[in-house]
Amino acid sequence: MTNIARDREPGDLDRARAAEARGLIDALRPCLPLMAHPRGRSLALSIAAARRRGADRRCTVTNIFDAGDAFGLMCQVEVGGGGAPAIFVAPIDELAFGRHPIARAVADYRRRRARVVGAS
Repeated sequence: MTNIARDREPGDLDRARAAEARGLIDALRPCLPLMAHPRGRSLALSIAAARRRGADRRCTVTNIFDAGDAFGLMCQVEVGGGGAPAIFVAPIDELAFGRHPIARAVADYRRRRARVVGAS
């Protein structure tokens, strides 16, 4: 039997995806809070609306969690500082981390997830 993804049992793929997600979460947690900027249009529009309410331009990831196969890794994003920041939950796929060392790991996760989601 070969080690090709199509020859694996569905449970094996789920466990591999969960292990990959757990590894990225473990790598990101020590970096929090982490500055980011939106990649997706919907998050960018939400952040723009929050800015109109007087929030500053900072977009900070303050938490990360795994929402399973349907949604993947999700981030809690705070926009604006002070006493009342706007808080959003967004897929990590909709965030970019600039030149931070963790950015490459996030981009690799994004590419693998796009292949898996596109294949299903």
